[in-house]
Amino acid sequence: MLPNFAASLKVYWKSPINPMDQTLASVSEKSFNAYKKKNFLVANEGFRECLTLLEQQNDTLGAAEMRNNISVVLLELEKPEEALAIIRGTDLVFAANGEKKRQAMALGNIAAALQALGNLAEALPIYEESAELFKETNDNELRAITLKKISDLQLRTGKQYQALASLEASYDQKEKKSLKEKILKDFLGTIIRKITRR
Repeated sequence: MLPNFAASLKVYWKSPINPMDQTLASVSEKSFNAYKKKNFLVANEGFRECLTLLEQQNDTLGAAEMRNNISVVLLELEKPEEALAIIRGTDLVFAANGEKKRQAMALGNIAAALQALGNLAEALPIYEESAELFKETNDNELRAITLKKISDLQLRTGKQYQALASLEASYDQKEKKSLKEKILKDFLGTIIRKITRR
């Protein structure tokens, strides 16, 4: 997984009858394909065009989703300040509409931008909030990704024991584990048991 929640990228599609929706769908799909080909400048331009169209339609949910797409692309372009600026508040839009999974992804993207800016202490609790929401929505794979990010930040901020526990929890979330992941999980469990016995 990329150092941001690229899984939040969505191709916009609504109604085949509304010409504006058809334009949105076309531009969104082209932008998504550009992103997959790592043509981030084209993706950024296209997603911004979609954002303008969505805002013209007063589609706050669609606009929030597109802001997340733009944020992911801006992080790929190594523009974390712009990424943070465009995504701020989208988690609140999703929360107000009962969209917990999308809220969790937005929080993950906000935390990723903060992390890229070096604001680790600010990013950590936001990742933790994201992980808790993924737990509530039973999105185990996304929770596993988030827990790994939490573990990394805990390690970098001197919280080694918590980092080990978070990493072990991330492996617990995966339904299908590779042999390497199974060995690492067992190894982490052994280390944690030794530490907690002392």
